[in-house]
Amino acid sequence: MGRVRAFLVRLPSGARYWTVLDEDLVVVGEADVFLRHVRFGRDGSELTTKSYAGGIALFLRWCARTGRHWHAGVEHLGLFITWLQHAGAQASGVDAVPGGEVVVGPGREPVRGARRVNAVLCAVRGFVTHSVTVGLAPARLVPLLYEVADDRDLPESARGEDDRMTWRMRARHRLREPETVVDRASDEEIVALLRACRSARDWLIVLLMARAGLFSAGPPCGGGRFLAFAQLRG
Repeated sequence: MGRVRAFLVRLPSGARYWTVLDEDLVVVGEADVFLRHVRFGRDGSELTTKSYAGGIALFLRWCARTGRHWHAGVEHLGLFITWLQHAGAQASGVDAVPGGEVVVGPGREPVRGARRVNAVLCAVRGFVTHSVTVGLAPARLVPLLYEVADDRDLPESARGEDDRMTWRMRARHRLREPETVVDRASDEEIVALLRACRSARDWLIVLLMARAGLFSAGPPCGGGRFLAFAQLRG
């Protein structure tokens, strides 16, 4: 299964979803059951199955190229994360170059960022837990993916109203994604927009957008918030 790949399926009804094929171009049964469930059982979008299929294909490709059954691969997701971060197309692509190596060390830039790695891990977790649910994988795999955690690390607004500590399932494997700094519009800029309003309707729109944090400080797309507001008014 070293040449596992995502593949688009078109059903006679016209519905489409993405699945996973092995190196013999045969559907990988466990993956297909999960992806069909996402598309038709949960009414997920075709693009969702495409993203999931790509992540699952990467996981199965890594398992095959490291000599592991995918059940055993779940036990070594830390190694898989390192591979994801540093394995370029020559090592992780469908048509990997023979002898391609994953080089990790000081100064070696990752080829996949934290957000992409986390998206792949999300697909793998969904695939594994669904396989366990339908009896295609042993139940012992689920505790390898999740740990029981309390709610003390959650924001106060996300906790219950009482003082009792609650418990939840938390993914064991996840990279820290860089925080995006949002440079909101200043109060002076918002006041200037409010003063430019010609009706109560315009004033209410600006106020609601400001309260919702929809005004950024920079001028994106050459017109920024003022152009967007003008289009709304039009």
